[in-house]
Amino acid sequence: MKKLLFLSFLAMSAISLAQEKKPTEKGKLSIYFGGGFVSSSRFAIDDKLAASALPQIQANVPEFVFGVNHFFNKGFLDMELSSNMFKKSNSATTSNGSRSNFRLRGHYNFVNNKDIVFSGGLNLAFTANDFNVYSQNNQVDVNNLAASTTSYIRLRNNMFFAGPSLGFAIKNKGEQLVRLNVGYEFALITGKWKSDFANVSNSINENGQSRLMIGAIFFFNRHTK
Repeated sequence: MKKLLFLSFLAMSAISLAQEKKPTEKGKLSIYFGGGFVSSSRFAIDDKLAASALPQIQANVPEFVFGVNHFFNKGFLDMELSSNMFKKSNSATTSNGSRSNFRLRGHYNFVNNKDIVFSGGLNLAFTANDFNVYSQNNQVDVNNLAASTTSYIRLRNNMFFAGPSLGFAIKNKGEQLVRLNVGYEFALITGKWKSDFANVSNSINENGQSRLMIGAIFFFNRHTK
């Protein structure tokens, strides 16, 4: 609980700093696109998958990002959507999945001049996980669907993450051109694995999950609000 309260205080402080501005400063809105790499710690459900000789969730995946940046002299606020996908197989089964994220990033600009921006602050992220496992020997007979044999598992859960992040941006003519983001997020609120297609028994939470994120974003449509 102390950790949660501490991180919540940091989040409020970071977002307040990002929005701090002079009375005459309106800030600048920019759209950005980008991509990167996410490395997640082991999922709790991986132990259950391994015990059943099923492919586990892939920890290291590429990620695609789209967002909006509101930039001030002393800080900024990002609102972004990101997603990543994976697919793994063994001799009998295949697993695939996706993770969708909505993230707020509040940063204070430690350095902000005509050439670069160096900033730090906090990420807050909501994540929806979707995970599927199916047999490679599934048989479907369209003429006799009742006799078809299928083995398919689909699970989902929602998680809330928070953690510190750093940014290093290069400017062109005083405007942000590209920024490198590095962040490390911890799961503060986790959800049990559920299914829209079956009743799930003995479900588990993903307690202790964390992830490292490294990526680059490119800014477009830069203008003053």
